Amino acid sequence: MNYFYKNKRIYRLSLLCIFALISGFPFYSTAKDPEFGLAAQPQVFSQPPAPLLFLLQKVVHEHPQVKNQLQAMQATDLGVLIAEQAYWPTPSVALERVQAPSSDLSYTGSPQVLTFRLQQPLWTGGRLKAQSNKALANQQIETARLAEIQQLVAFKTLQDWSEMVIAQRQQWVLSQSEKTQSLLMQKMMRRVAQGLSSQSEVNHSKLRLMQVEQDIVNARQRETVAWIKVKQWVPEAQKNEQHVIAPDHNTTRSTSATIALIGAETNTPSPTHWELLSKERSPALKRLEHMLALQTAELEEKRAALQPDVYLRAEHQRGHFAYVNFPASNRIFVGLTANTGAGFSLVHQLTALQFKRNSTLEEFEAAQRALIETVHTDFFNAIARQSKAEALRLNLESSQDQQAAWERQFNNGRKTWIDVMTAARETTQAELAVIENDMALQQSLWRLHIQAYGVLRWIAP
Repeated sequence: MNYFYKNKRIYRLSLLCIFALISGFPFYSTAKDPEFGLAAQPQVFSQPPAPLLFLLQKVVHEHPQVKNQLQAMQATDLGVLIAEQAYWPTPSVALERVQAPSSDLSYTGSPQVLTFRLQQPLWTGGRLKAQSNKALANQQIETARLAEIQQLVAFKTLQDWSEMVIAQRQQWVLSQSEKTQSLLMQKMMRRVAQGLSSQSEVNHSKLRLMQVEQDIVNARQRETVAWIKVKQWVPEAQKNEQHVIAPDHNTTRSTSATIALIGAETNTPSPTHWELLSKERSPALKRLEHMLALQTAELEEKRAALQPDVYLRAEHQRGHFAYVNFPASNRIFVGLTANTGAGFSLVHQLTALQFKRNSTLEEFEAAQRALIETVHTDFFNAIARQSKAEALRLNLESSQDQQAAWERQFNNGRKTWIDVMTAARETTQAELAVIENDMALQQSLWRLHIQAYGVLRWIAP
């Protein structure tokens, strides 16, 4: 004892050093979430979960809608090649044979004439350039339409995969609840056998157990429906079930993993950055931009038709209808041609094209507003879900503690059996609420990433 008092200062110093060392390690964090949540204050950007990545890789490359669009793109590629070759000379061959009466002096020579022609446009008033621009615009429209289709099937796959994960995680929680309710019912049956409780409490336990069993059946049905939807997007999904769905049944850990996994690559505390990125990469807006370019090229083509085309043509002719044994001859022509359509139809066509272009401008504005609304909805939903996650976790822990406390107090006669059963049900509901909130958070965040960065960011082959 004297030794301890003699070295008290040394012990005190050692304890202070140990306390400082322990407090330096981040065993837990008391820091609050940032005001705008994960969507605005991200950590590290990463890939989607492996099961979702597997489905996205399959659907955006192998779905029939995608393959159909790839075929359409090949057609537009050929259209660009055709437009480029319009600058080249155009060869033609004409073989004509005539049967005329002998009195017709215009056809007293050879009955058959063979003509080879090669015609080169010299000036078209911008028509050939407009046709090239049309072909390029069509090519870009189909490319944007491919990205639009890939984004659409990615969104639907994300939705169906989320429903499948929710159903499986709910089944796990409900199966644990079923075990709990079964144990509680057995406990009550023993109490009834001992004369400590009434049969009505056993009946109440059976009713609660039947309700949980029905909830499990409903969750299985939802999973079956989700599988049907997923298989429409990825037919081989169920053959690779272990790669498609691998939920973490620990609801608290799963929510924390979601928040730690998904980031946004921006430090701005507003959806403006998401909005700008989404506008920049939106396939629907790009398609409409290229549609405007196509209509502009169509207008230029029609305006060029108001001017004549100047051409150069070389001919080689064998035979002559008017002369017998006429030698082969070569000729060169320079000419012009113009075609303004029937009546004033060309002017009306120009007016119609201008109306179409104005309509596309309004469609572009409407699509831009719809995109902004979607981005803002996903952004603020992610914020709300993240803010709600901590409250739901605390509610779950409180429900679990309350359930245990109610069982102890029931044994001491301070709580009724209905209180115990209600506490068990509230614990299950709290776990299901955590699951629903977690998956809704994931959906909103991944929708934001797909819109802002494109689905091919992760799944390009």
